[in-house]
Amino acid sequence: MARALELGSVEGIDAVSLRRLASEFGVTPMALYRHVRDKQDLINAMTEIVLEGLDVTVGFEPSMSWTQRVRRAMLNYKEQMDARPLALPLSIAYTGENPVAFWRMLEALLAILLDAGFARRQAIVLIRVVSNLLAGYLLLLRQDDLGGSERLDDRQLDLLRRRMELVQLSLPPDEYPNLIASAGDLADVWLSDPDRWWRDTVDLITFGLERMLERTGEVSRGSHAPA
Repeated sequence: MARALELGSVEGIDAVSLRRLASEFGVTPMALYRHVRDKQDLINAMTEIVLEGLDVTVGFEPSMSWTQRVRRAMLNYKEQMDARPLALPLSIAYTGENPVAFWRMLEALLAILLDAGFARRQAIVLIRVVSNLLAGYLLLLRQDDLGGSERLDDRQLDLLRRRMELVQLSLPPDEYPNLIASAGDLADVWLSDPDRWWRDTVDLITFGLERMLERTGEVSRGSHAPA
């Protein structure tokens, strides 16, 4: 399993196969079937190992508000997933019944939102939505690594920004007045490292959750208002 994880880290999970592992160990592929049923079973086992120990509650304090715990949980998730480069691609490819780490994370997040006052089903929906947003964010951060492409240097990025800005400036001004006026800023933001916007991402999610909780309370009070 250690060699499978090493191969996946260096070459990507597509490079991990029973035939490749058997060749490296000097055995027949059939010899590996005593340990795993097929490649998917191998992927599932790798996922469970990589995610072992994932804990979004690190640093929680009793005095923290629910929004502070949400922020800390998101930071923990990002830091721990960053420390496990294979975790995201393996999680996407996983077909098992979910590792213990997954259930532990859901339990922790559900406790936070229930304590905040969200209804149980609403809390579950929101956890699903937030997890989708964070997974998409992390995939965006790693698109070069997952695609196997080399990172652009500062000069190449500057050329891309200039090209993007020129494309915007060439648009019909009567149809795209806002894009033309924002050409420089848009090119800079769009081609910057997405990790620059982590704080904004956390703010957007947290403030959105706060507003949804307020709206839930407003609807509840409205439903009990006298006719």
